[in-house]
Amino acid sequence: MTTSTHDAYYDLCLRLLGPWRTTELTGAQLCEVGEIVHGAPERFSLYGVAAPAMAAAGLRILGRTAAECCVDTMARAVAHTIADLHGPPDGRDGPLVAELFCGSGNLSLHLGRVLNLPVHAAELDPLVHHATRHNLSRMGAPTRLRLIDYRDLLSQLPARGPRDTYIVEPPWGPAITPAGLDLLGTSPPVPEILADILRARGHQPCLIAIKTIDHILHDSLNVAFADAHHLRTIASEWPFPDGTRMQFHFYRLGPGA
Repeated sequence: MTTSTHDAYYDLCLRLLGPWRTTELTGAQLCEVGEIVHGAPERFSLYGVAAPAMAAAGLRILGRTAAECCVDTMARAVAHTIADLHGPPDGRDGPLVAELFCGSGNLSLHLGRVLNLPVHAAELDPLVHHATRHNLSRMGAPTRLRLIDYRDLLSQLPARGPRDTYIVEPPWGPAITPAGLDLLGTSPPVPEILADILRARGHQPCLIAIKTIDHILHDSLNVAFADAHHLRTIASEWPFPDGTRMQFHFYRLGPGA
């Protein structure tokens, strides 16, 4: 990565999470995100719509959402991985699927389509919730989105079985630095989220999918999931300009994991 590319990437991230954080991005700004962050405007795709067509499609993408979202290629890969981990239907009601920090809702959309299940989703930021509800409605997503704290959502979702799946993508905030990501410093910390999930389920086992980058500090992923069983890890097709890649890790959590 050249110095100019490095500077452009971090300057854009600062704008997306700073002055543009709650701003609905224009078509030109969305293409800029695609070009600088993902390597081409077409690679920045959400809800099956690439950046050059988002504005014409009536999608509302805030700066914060553009910086934090999971693009289509990764969202589809996560959805198909979870489908593989679930295995064939067992003739009963499908497993519970919940995205605890929804953001764009793009992952929920693809999970619902691939798994053919409703996805429960929590988003606490009212501006993000409003834009995401608009976008999901426009795309006909089967997501059941709530303006609610993830802990309150958990309390309303009784456990169904060991295939129940929770997507964990807490805000990184100061937990992410140029050196990497500390999962013990997210807001809230990942171990706290996992404890909340188990408590809400009466400590019945479940599946967890967690988003990270491939530079993890202080061995914090292994620390957070010390009592869980690692099942699989997948990485994004293209690296970010700083050389890191988005990853999703899949674990079985709970007694007997």
